Amino acid sequence: MNDAAPARRSPPLLRGLMLGVLLLAFFVRVYHLDYQSFWSDEGISLLRASRPMGEMLRDMPVEHAPGYFVGLNGWLRLTGTSDFAIRFFSLWPSVLAVALTYRWLLELGGRRRWAAAAAATTLLATNAFQVAYAEEARMYSWLLAAGLIATWMLPKVLGTGFGEAEGQGSRMRWGAWIAYVLSTAVCIYLHHFGFLVPTTHTLFVLIWLAATRDPRGFLRWAAAGVAVLLLYTVWLPRFLGIFGFSGWRTPQSPWAIPWRYWTAYTVGDAMPEPLHWWLPWVYLALAVLGLIAWGRTRRMGGLLLALSAAVPIVGAVALALRQPDYHERYTIMASAPVIMLAAVGLFPAWSGKRAALWQSLGILGLVGLVGANALALQRLYTDAILHKPDFRAAAQRIRALEAPGDVILIDGPDPEKVFLHYYDGDARVVDLRALEGKSDAEADAALSEATHDAARAWGLLYFHAPGPVQAWLARNGWPAAETLHNGIFVTLYGLSPDDHNIVAIDSAPAQDFGSALRLAGTTATCENSDNPDGVLACPAGELLRVTTIWEVREPPASYRFSLRLVDDAGRVWAAEDYTPGDGFTPTESWQTGVTQTDRRGLLLPADLPPGDYRVTLRLYDPATGEAITTEAGPDVTLAGLTVTPAIRPINPEALGIAHPVDRAPQGSLRLLGVAAAPGPLHSGQPGELSVWWQVESLPINASQVEIALEGPNGVIGGGLHPLSETTASWMSGQIVRERYPVMPDAAAPTGEYRLRVALRDDTGAELGQPWDAGRLAVEARPRAYRLPRMNQRTDVNFGEAVALRGYDVTSPVTPGAPIELTLYWQAKDRVTAPYKVFVHLVDAAGNLVAQSDAFPASGAAPTESWLPREVVVDRHELRAPGPGAYQMYVGLYDPVSGARLPATDANGAQIPNDAALLTTVTVR
Repeated sequence: MNDAAPARRSPPLLRGLMLGVLLLAFFVRVYHLDYQSFWSDEGISLLRASRPMGEMLRDMPVEHAPGYFVGLNGWLRLTGTSDFAIRFFSLWPSVLAVALTYRWLLELGGRRRWAAAAAATTLLATNAFQVAYAEEARMYSWLLAAGLIATWMLPKVLGTGFGEAEGQGSRMRWGAWIAYVLSTAVCIYLHHFGFLVPTTHTLFVLIWLAATRDPRGFLRWAAAGVAVLLLYTVWLPRFLGIFGFSGWRTPQSPWAIPWRYWTAYTVGDAMPEPLHWWLPWVYLALAVLGLIAWGRTRRMGGLLLALSAAVPIVGAVALALRQPDYHERYTIMASAPVIMLAAVGLFPAWSGKRAALWQSLGILGLVGLVGANALALQRLYTDAILHKPDFRAAAQRIRALEAPGDVILIDGPDPEKVFLHYYDGDARVVDLRALEGKSDAEADAALSEATHDAARAWGLLYFHAPGPVQAWLARNGWPAAETLHNGIFVTLYGLSPDDHNIVAIDSAPAQDFGSALRLAGTTATCENSDNPDGVLACPAGELLRVTTIWEVREPPASYRFSLRLVDDAGRVWAAEDYTPGDGFTPTESWQTGVTQTDRRGLLLPADLPPGDYRVTLRLYDPATGEAITTEAGPDVTLAGLTVTPAIRPINPEALGIAHPVDRAPQGSLRLLGVAAAPGPLHSGQPGELSVWWQVESLPINASQVEIALEGPNGVIGGGLHPLSETTASWMSGQIVRERYPVMPDAAAPTGEYRLRVALRDDTGAELGQPWDAGRLAVEARPRAYRLPRMNQRTDVNFGEAVALRGYDVTSPVTPGAPIELTLYWQAKDRVTAPYKVFVHLVDAAGNLVAQSDAFPASGAAPTESWLPREVVVDRHELRAPGPGAYQMYVGLYDPVSGARLPATDANGAQIPNDAALLTTVTVR
């Protein structure tokens, strides 16, 4: 076979390799295809393509070309409107582009370019930028594929094979001419930037004509251009309107385009640092090598490839000089040629002694670049920062918690674009875009009208900061339960219409919070409630509205509020941490002598066990987390609350159960699922297991629940607990979440452990067989059993099981500087209780001037998790007082009783005050 002619048929091994690459391209694009929600542009695609064809074309805005929407219109008739089906319409042209890349590069460069063609195909198949737009319901993957087809057909139209004799002729086939006309027309019908494809071809053909002086090829191409123009004539008048389009985005510097686009096409936004910074330079160096390689063999082929990469980017700069509204996806047709140039730089097909070396280096380079692409793909799939606004989750959130009569207020783009694609509930949806630019009075009237018959409103805020709508809702409602769905804020607001059953009670005596603020009054309200004996009764799943009134005695600092629902055991079941006035009236803006009113809602979980609770309030410094002191302690009780069973059916899927299991009922209860906190559990540290029960029938036979975490060597944690303190109030059909303590054994290694749950009656008899509730992860912290190097050694024993073997301390110190102390503990036996470490700095008069109190290793290694002979490194920091000499003492104590663990020296003598003297610290 003559090397001057392009390879017509690849070797079987190479064809098999390319089939594997195409399958890989398909897999990485179809994986998570519908994982993310549609975003606004995709919603526009669906909304527009769902309309009748004539109406769609008539109303097409000037900034959009019709081609993609026409194709999607037909596709929807075949597949329906699921997210997967709609996005699949963009997936397959992206895979086609991978195949076209291989074929085009092989024909441009001949069979000696097979390695470069294979490399380009592999890099394009795994490129995160390509995958992102293959998974988006827009026209960009189509634009890439159509541009590749048109450029592939161009040499065939000209009648040149780009052989060793530059411009050597070949017979033009009319099929290629028709393919060129249609693919070029498709480019400009897909996107206005598609005109950069024939622009590239025009520049190339003029250079080619000057080099070959072949008028017949030029005339064939010119005739094709006329045919493309004729095909576009019907849309040309509409296209001319684009010159009056003002753009979508905030103008940016056009001179940032070249490197921004180059970076996008080579590594994309998903490439992690520092690869994102320096890998584009690697691609640039490879592209330069590729151009050199083309210059040595196939100059015209290299020229077409280089122009296909450069002209769209230069064209984008030129267009941005007039209207700086641009995005790298608009010129996606340049991305494949960019990758091709770099691939040729990896495998330049040089001959001679250097060939084997270049091939080896090329293979190593390709493996490295594909590995980097894999990192970018992993981040593309998993990093929420890169994901689209989650309209689907926002709609599901509302659908799961909505109540009859709710209203949804959309403060953002048209809800028909995306939100209504996912929301299928009964609440009335109000589009607030008409309020933009309205006066405060007009906005107030419109919002009052939109919410006049609703007890609750859902606010959706996206694409802009909180503004007049959120300020009105903060003044007139009780904001609660705000959630963020990748840029979309969903907030539930309680309202107070006259025709709803809302009962209020006044409670909580006046209470001083420091010297600046005094809580003067509290009102708690709830829908569908009553207040027997002055205690508010509220069904689970309802919204509790809490109003607090404040006297400002002096300018307060910046405080955060924490509203909590607490049971008699001190467990927190619901909490809202917030800035007063929903962020519009922070405490630092409160004026002395002016009474302030704050409203906040607390959404009671629908699976909350019935019973008695307290509503408490804490104020704290957000910088330090330190609570403001009151006579009642850090938490002030605002109201007592009796929770009754939920009055609306609960959908188990709406509860967010971490490990749903849904086991057949036993003892009149069904096990729906479990969740561990923290997740994963930690060996030797207290945790908590939440269990969701559904009452199948009454009476409830079970009174106890037995939990067991089982591993290969037996049970590592669990116990027998009362089923609930509130079982008597459970109702048939009700779903209830209960919480049980669990602590894996300190010696349990990292792994997954089987969770078994069993019910028992009053006599202890087991009701049926234990349920297999799946597996829970347990994580063991790293352990050490050899003492590290330390500056100061000591031998002090605390109790029977703990020894302090040494310490390090910073020296010298100056006033205000940190004093860093590292303690080296060793367990002599298992420690059965959680002890805290105290470090005291005492002056010559015995006064305490600085201290640190903390669980060992900042809580990461509690004493009850220590194993015999284990060494624990424990760091503390104190702030140095004024100049002087100070003694440093260390000890352990029970944080509940305050009792210190007995301390003895190496000879067994008792140490005074059970506080070991370590050293004298001198502050200068």
